[in-house]
Amino acid sequence: MADSVPEPTTFREAEVLGLRLMQEGDYQGALDAFKKGIKLPGSKKDVVRTKLVSGPSPVGGSAGGTESNEVQTLDEFELQAAHYNMACAYAKLDNAPEAVANLKIAFDNGFDNYATVRADPDLALLVGDSDFDALMEKVDSQKGFNPFGFLKK
Repeated sequence: MADSVPEPTTFREAEVLGLRLMQEGDYQGALDAFKKGIKLPGSKKDVVRTKLVSGPSPVGGSAGGTESNEVQTLDEFELQAAHYNMACAYAKLDNAPEAVANLKIAFDNGFDNYATVRADPDLALLVGDSDFDALMEKVDSQKGFNPFGFLKK
């Protein structure tokens, strides 16, 4: 990344930087920003408890003392966006296998806007790719899935 560009400190900063680099045609730089973003704090707050003392708790209960740390992780939408954007960057870099693999991860994390995938010019390289076609056929077949379909008479 250019020296004049501040180093991202959150997922969102890395995502914005990556999208800007995509618009500027720096697909490798964008990919690097998206990959970095996955490792940075996201918007989902969580508490991680770590056991500090073995044995029974000094104040009663079954476990020893614990320490709590608040962490910021990626939520499902950030995971979807990160992998979708990486798929776009890989496609622009003519790396169809990695593009398809990242689309699959985006789908596995709940991304389901398949019309966008088919219409996105960044993913045009994938049209006609056998792995891409197989992935899209798989998600198309699941689109009509109704988990309560057995209740119909």
